[in-house]
Amino acid sequence: MVAALFTFAAASAQSDVVTNFNSSLDALKANDFATAIPLLEQVIIDGEMEEDETVLNCVKNAKTQLPVAYMKSGLMEAKAQNFDAAIEKLNQAMSKAKMYNNTKVAQAAGKALAQVYQVQGGVPFNEGNYAVAAEIFAKGYEANPRETKLAMLLAESYFKMNEYEKGMKVCEEVMALPNTSLFEAGKAEAQAKMSMYTNNKVAELQKAEDYDGVIALAETITDAALAQRITVQAYLLKKDYAKVIELGEAAAELQTNDDDKSAVYFNLASAYNAKEMKPQAIAAFGKVTVEPYLTPAKEAIAGLSK
Repeated sequence: MVAALFTFAAASAQSDVVTNFNSSLDALKANDFATAIPLLEQVIIDGEMEEDETVLNCVKNAKTQLPVAYMKSGLMEAKAQNFDAAIEKLNQAMSKAKMYNNTKVAQAAGKALAQVYQVQGGVPFNEGNYAVAAEIFAKGYEANPRETKLAMLLAESYFKMNEYEKGMKVCEEVMALPNTSLFEAGKAEAQAKMSMYTNNKVAELQKAEDYDGVIALAETITDAALAQRITVQAYLLKKDYAKVIELGEAAAELQTNDDDKSAVYFNLASAYNAKEMKPQAIAAFGKVTVEPYLTPAKEAIAGLSK
C-alpha cells in the first residue's frame, strides 16, 4: 500500500509538471506572459528534484523559456512606457538567464534594460535635473557598459554637475572598449568630452593661477596625450622652461591630431625662446602647422631669423 501510494504521488507530480509546462507553452504562444511566467516558475520548483526523464526535460526547457518570457514581458512594458514594470521584468530576465547559464539572453536583457534606463533618464536630463538623470543612467550603464550612447549621457550628467572625476572615469572606460566600428562613434564622443571638460577645468585652475593644481589634475588622466599636453602648458605658465623643454618633444609626439601637436610645439618653441635658444625655438615653431598657432609661429620665426 505504501509503495502504491508513493507511485501514485510520483505519477501525480509528473502529471502536474507536464501539464503546467504545456500550459506555459500555450500562454507563451499567445504572448500571455502573466500566465506563462508563474507556470514556468512552478515547473522548475516542482520538477527540479525529480528523477523522471520527462519531468527533467520539462524543467530544462522551462529554464530556457523563463528568462525569454521575462525579457519579452519587459519589452512589452517598455513599449507601453511602463518603465518601472519594464525594469523589474528585464532585471528578472537578466537574473534568471545568469542563473541558468544563458549568456545570450542575459546580454540581450542587459542591452534592453540599458535602453529603457536611457529613455527614462532622458526626461530629467532634458529638464536639467542632472542628479536624477545620472542616478538613472548609472543603473543602465551597469546593466550594459558597452552602450556608449548611454555612457555619454551619464558622463555628461556628471560633467554638468561639476563632478569632473566621475565624468572622466566613464569616458576613459568607453575609450578602453575594443577598437571596432561598433564603438568608433562612442570613442570619438568620449575623446571630445574629455578634451572639452578638461580644458574647462584647466581654465578654472589657470584663472586662479593654480598651475600646480593643473599638473596634479593631469596626473589623474589616463589619456597620456591629453595629460602631457596640459602638463606642458602648465609648466610654461609657471615659467619652468626647462621642464617644458624636457617634456615637450615627447608630448608632441603623443598627440593624434595637428591641432594638439601644434599647441604643444608652440609651447615648446616659446620655452626655447625664453631660454634664448634660437635655433631650437625656430625649429619648434617650424613644426606648428595650424591656427591659431600658425600665424604667431611664423611671426616668431621671422623675428628670430633677423
